[in-house]
Amino acid sequence: MQERINTSIRTEVLGKLEELARQHQVTIISAIESGSRSWGFPSPDSDYDVRFVYAHAPEWYIQLDPERDVIELPVNAVLDIGGWDVRKAMTLANSGNSVIQEWLISPLVYREDPQRAALLREMVARTFNAKATFHHYSAMAHNMIAALDAPDIKLKRFFYISRATLSALWVMREHTMPTVVFPDLLQALTDDVAVLEAFQRQIWDKATKTEAETGAVDPLCMAFVRAAYREVMAADVDKLPPRRRALGNGDLRGFLGLNVQ
Repeated sequence: MQERINTSIRTEVLGKLEELARQHQVTIISAIESGSRSWGFPSPDSDYDVRFVYAHAPEWYIQLDPERDVIELPVNAVLDIGGWDVRKAMTLANSGNSVIQEWLISPLVYREDPQRAALLREMVARTFNAKATFHHYSAMAHNMIAALDAPDIKLKRFFYISRATLSALWVMREHTMPTVVFPDLLQALTDDVAVLEAFQRQIWDKATKTEAETGAVDPLCMAFVRAAYREVMAADVDKLPPRRRALGNGDLRGFLGLNVQ
């Protein structure tokens, strides 16, 4: 999927990441593309959602007055760049945050420290909370589902509803973190060739339209998403397993290379 990142954009992003690392004196552990490009259904005018996790030198974490744990650049029409400190990332993972889980399995990677990124990926995966993740995706789907009844719907909105609904369905069935790649998610949930082909045509159609444009949604796609949504809303959440494991101070200290007492 690396071809989805324009070469000149990749070069610009890498330059900005290097500048941020130098300016803030941090090490970038992993920098990825989030949003529609990593999900597999970008529009021609989709911006680039660059997200990264970084670490300070160990002494930064033992100061009396904690400093800001987010680094951001002003958003423009092309680039949206922001990152979290690794302690914040671990804390959010413990709380069941699905965003950090998504970042660390994005197929579009700008740069990363292979060893530390793999370790962080494994640590965060251990915190997976099926109930929290199901609620995250099902709530998103619920908040947007009424848009399916509109006479005209933006294809961007249709795919956001579809992704949220099918991600919740995945969690309900598999009790694991869903893939962020929408075509893979879809193929894991249905083997109906007609539905798969209809969605592929819909993705091609979206690739020719701006994010603000509306478009016709194939009835097969619409029916599939509505049926999936009904299944999600009928789910017995109490049957989902609890959080696997919480990260602790020892995990953070070990990751930073501090002596673990």
